[in-house]
Amino acid sequence: MVLDFVFAHPIISLVAGVVLYFVAKSVLFSSKPVKRSIPKGKYNDKNKEKEFYDVAIVGAGPSGATMAYYLAKGGIKPLVLEKKQFPRDKYCGDAVCKTAIEILMDMGLYEKLIKENKAKVADSGGLVSPGGISYIGRSHEQLGEIPAAIAIKRCQEVGADLKENSPVADAKFDKEKGLWTVILEDGVTTYQARTLVCADGATSKLAMQLGVVKGAPNGACSRAFVEGGTHNLKADGVVFYNTGLLPGYAALFKHPNDELNYCCYLIPGNPLVTNDDLAYWHEYLIKEDPNVSKALGNKFKIERMRAGSLRLGGVPTSSGDHLLIVGDAAGMIDPLTGEGIHHAMEGGKIAAEFMLEAIAAGNFSAEAMQIYHERWMERFGNDFTWSMNICQFLYRFPVLIDAATAAVRRKGDKFLARWADIMTGRVPKTALLKPEFVIVITFELFILLAKKLTGQYKGVIYNTGAHSVQKKKTN
Repeated sequence: MVLDFVFAHPIISLVAGVVLYFVAKSVLFSSKPVKRSIPKGKYNDKNKEKEFYDVAIVGAGPSGATMAYYLAKGGIKPLVLEKKQFPRDKYCGDAVCKTAIEILMDMGLYEKLIKENKAKVADSGGLVSPGGISYIGRSHEQLGEIPAAIAIKRCQEVGADLKENSPVADAKFDKEKGLWTVILEDGVTTYQARTLVCADGATSKLAMQLGVVKGAPNGACSRAFVEGGTHNLKADGVVFYNTGLLPGYAALFKHPNDELNYCCYLIPGNPLVTNDDLAYWHEYLIKEDPNVSKALGNKFKIERMRAGSLRLGGVPTSSGDHLLIVGDAAGMIDPLTGEGIHHAMEGGKIAAEFMLEAIAAGNFSAEAMQIYHERWMERFGNDFTWSMNICQFLYRFPVLIDAATAAVRRKGDKFLARWADIMTGRVPKTALLKPEFVIVITFELFILLAKKLTGQYKGVIYNTGAHSVQKKKTN
């Protein structure tokens, strides 16, 4: 009955849904949970001679490197096992927001990246909505790539023990001794640690093998670099929304030397777009989306597409007996944006701070380790549920993105900066409840609805999936 009404009266349902959505959020987020401390445990490894590591981290990406840094700074020498030799590549967008920048500054890396021209501060950015409404302004955001080799080298400088070319095949837990034995793929090399950390990316072979993380990644992203001087993009970063791809999107990020990073994100929420469609949409937007095509121009030189998996929205369980799951492996990627580097780094820092407490308490039980899961969920993970719901809403009502973009255009750069903080998860999605967002977006929404009646607005109010069906037929 409810769905029948929605399909019959999409505009009324849209307005009612917005109101109910905001009311529900305000009620559910009216109280904050109390932070739990770690009870005293049975282990006392401090200041003892031992033949094992306190912590073994599998994976030296943003989350693993960040965790290793803060553990080492806290006086714990972690083992970091990386399957490849640095420098290595990571197939995704390399843009990061303020949260990650602050961590890079704390690690003493940010100025080094800027000085060596390995990161770029974004002076201008914006978005283009499904209906073609756009705003490019002074973003005041700090964006840039994070060369993993530099980050992990910094970890080594403060005391982390990095083992490159060390792909992990398996890990066995001895409950009696309270120790993990990590076995490399050569079948000979092994390491022991009190706590095992899986920070090995969205596919996380190890976490899935251990049965903690279940199911395949639920999203995908592409990446291809565009040679500097061959494109038309003037801004430092632009997000492009195409109705057929919603809630997914494309983005162009400018790197040093005018090089562009072109990315296409497939995000759950559209039943007619699957991860198998990644290559199609990557090429389709370049050739057929008028806004992406305009930004690239007709002389651009682009490399071959690379693909990566996304585990979005957080996993139900990211801990176990003497075990933590961190970063992309734990699904620390916002379903609304597909971005996760800053969440991975913040999650790595939270994990390190938690482990320093756990080591001091001598408690690594499943019950104690669950506190880590609670902490990162409280910090940013709970927001993912609302992001997923918003994705479904945006897929059905593309006009909302048009209205939001029109609001950004009306209010200018400061509004864009606050909007960016919400979209990147730095500020909870509940901030959308504030009058400064509700009033202006609702105002723009009604303007667009009025223009639709007079034929002045060509965008899509209610998405029936016809645009994605059209895509399938023309493939």
